[in-house]
Amino acid sequence: MPFPLVPPRCSGGFVLPLTLSTAAVVLLSSLSLQTLAMHGHQRSRQLLTSAEHADARQSVAMDFLQRASGPNRCLLTVPSQQWWELGLCPGADPQPLQAGLRDGLAWQLSSWEPHSLVSGTLQWRWRDGSLATLELVLPQ
Repeated sequence: MPFPLVPPRCSGGFVLPLTLSTAAVVLLSSLSLQTLAMHGHQRSRQLLTSAEHADARQSVAMDFLQRASGPNRCLLTVPSQQWWELGLCPGADPQPLQAGLRDGLAWQLSSWEPHSLVSGTLQWRWRDGSLATLELVLPQ
């Protein structure tokens, strides 16, 4: 008696869907990690740029204060629009306070406005024409 032919059971394969699902999870995970890394890089770049700008502003402030030493110190008690008045500060020369170059950064004075004998607002123009402002506390 021959054995009856029984068709093989169709078990709906599970290896291919499992492999595809695993590959999709790995792909999404790596894309998420790459996105996090890119955001981290962008954030650190922004922090570096911000620190560079702050350093450049401080360099200009230091340059301005060095130029305002000695007989030119008297000029810091009045607004920059009045620096050219005769007899205001004998021996002072406002010309060195008008522009400078510090660490490769060229600047040109826009205005100096004292608030008191110990502080004031320095405003200058960068080489590209943009304005920058900084509140200065004058050294004693």
